[in-house]
Amino acid sequence: MYPFRYIVLVCSIFALSAPVFAAPAEPFGQEKVEVRPPRDPRATPKAHTHRQGKAGQAHGHQDHRHTPGRADSGHPHRHDHGHDHRHGSAHQHGTETENLFGFTLGSDTERAGAIGIAFETVGRFGKRDGAYTGIGKKLELSYGVTDDLSVALGLLSDYHRVAGVTGLEDVQGFNFNGAGSELRWRLAKREPNPVGITLHIEPSIQRYDELTGQRATKYGAENKLIFDAEVVKDRIFAAFNLLYEVERVRERGSPDWESSSKLGIAAAATVQIAAQAFLGAEVRYLRAYEGLMPQTFIGEATFAGPTLFWHFAKNAWIAAAWNVQVAGREVDNAARFDLANFERHQARLKIGIEFEPMPAPQIRK
Repeated sequence: MYPFRYIVLVCSIFALSAPVFAAPAEPFGQEKVEVRPPRDPRATPKAHTHRQGKAGQAHGHQDHRHTPGRADSGHPHRHDHGHDHRHGSAHQHGTETENLFGFTLGSDTERAGAIGIAFETVGRFGKRDGAYTGIGKKLELSYGVTDDLSVALGLLSDYHRVAGVTGLEDVQGFNFNGAGSELRWRLAKREPNPVGITLHIEPSIQRYDELTGQRATKYGAENKLIFDAEVVKDRIFAAFNLLYEVERVRERGSPDWESSSKLGIAAAATVQIAAQAFLGAEVRYLRAYEGLMPQTFIGEATFAGPTLFWHFAKNAWIAAAWNVQVAGREVDNAARFDLANFERHQARLKIGIEFEPMPAPQIRK
């Protein structure tokens, strides 16, 4: 009885295992894999099929990544979308023009939420006689309130060395010179408009007269209406400024206030000469008056010179300009140039660092 049971058991095991032993062996790399129906009816079995050879396997993997409906197919989509967003944002913003032209300003403003720190030095050199050097310095913190409105606060200092200049007392020294602010309101964007337009207002309170270097109380404001255009995409830019500057000064120990103003125009152009580097030129024509409203004309000067802008790091840049008085005249003085109200040379150097706004958090759907 027991032998018969063992015989039946052995025969059953052989019958069940016979298809396995009878199946022909397949070459390595060509095994057939059972394809199960996908859990999502939108998915195709093609993404799960292992094809012959490395090329087929790579193609099958690629199809699997981009198959709609898979739980992991959303990840590549989010990655590609993020890449395109960053590229589009940089392209849309393009080259910043605010400090691209030297003394002449461009129309761009800080982006909403962006913070900038800049150190600016403006030097004035040369009078008709003697030795004259006046250097003003400003440490500035700016903030983008919106994409079209930026504000800034600055601390001012200056250095004067005046010796033997007719009409000025000799003085030499470095002084803290008060504070200033800045408001830039962009009225029209350069894109899609052909020309960008910005109103620039820069009031200040100073403890020293920047012309004489003498201790004084001074209230002033430098106001500009700025126009600029992109002549050749990302390569050639041009700008035009209208200037109206006013100031009231009372020297220490004097009861009288003196008021003066300047009107002017400036034009500049610059071209990209290397990656993130621009070389250009500017011309400025300035007229000096007595009175806050232009009343009595007292002199004029035309300045011209080269400009340089270099974005030498991701968020850092440097701008430089050197202007020479090439023409001018002073009222009641037949001598060439106006060296009473202006200087023979003017220079500007500004270095800035920008901190981008924090990106908004992305919500996964």
